[in-house]
Amino acid sequence: MFEVLNDGGVLVIDELDTSLHPLMTLAVTRLFNSKEYNPNNTQLIFTTHDTNLLYYGNYRRDQIYFVEKDRFGASNMYSQVEYKEEGKTIRKDRSFEKDYIDGRYGAIPFIGNLSNIASGWQEK
Repeated sequence: MFEVLNDGGVLVIDELDTSLHPLMTLAVTRLFNSKEYNPNNTQLIFTTHDTNLLYYGNYRRDQIYFVEKDRFGASNMYSQVEYKEEGKTIRKDRSFEKDYIDGRYGAIPFIGNLSNIASGWQEK
């Protein structure tokens, strides 16, 4: 990570939040958004399930992308900038984290009926 920050380029990390405390994940992403610590404009592309990173003020809307799978397993990726309500882009002061958890932007996992799964498991 520090090598690519020093030399420039792109760093891709799958599931950045794995084994990291949410504050550590935020600190890593802030390094890449810092003009002081990232003078070469190195890009960090990562996947995460840490919704704390969506808290207002950490990222611009054009830096946030969602991936949603349809019922056939095909993925659709879209930027938060592309999301519109009544033809308008969402305001910058919205709670991106709350909106995401509430399902506003899509990309929510399909869970199904857990009570059926749990009752079948308990019977065994």
